[in-house]
Amino acid sequence: MFPKRFKTKRQKREHKGRLAESWASLFLRLKGYHVLKSRYKTPLGEIDLILKKGNTLIFCEVKARDSLKQGLEALSSHQRKRIIKGAQYFQAHHSRFMTYDCRFDYVIVTGLRCHHLKDAWQT
Repeated sequence: MFPKRFKTKRQKREHKGRLAESWASLFLRLKGYHVLKSRYKTPLGEIDLILKKGNTLIFCEVKARDSLKQGLEALSSHQRKRIIKGAQYFQAHHSRFMTYDCRFDYVIVTGLRCHHLKDAWQT
């Protein structure tokens, strides 16, 4: 499944995560979302995808898992809080989006299938 150039499990997981983010990005673009940022780094952590649709900003976490059940169990409350703080950081540094509605979505990639959970959690 993975090229031999990956020597560690961490490198394999990183590669799998990047592929999942690319796949989720394409999937969401086909659904009419505009990708503003991917792998957006803040001092508070990273947000996988920041998207826009209409007057709504979407901060999206992407996880690659073997099953939907594993994906549903994979997002911790600590990760959700980190993403919320990252979203606040993004809006504070991009004032043109201050009036936009915000939403937190979660995409679980299982193989070639994307499971898109809109408004997966609240602030």
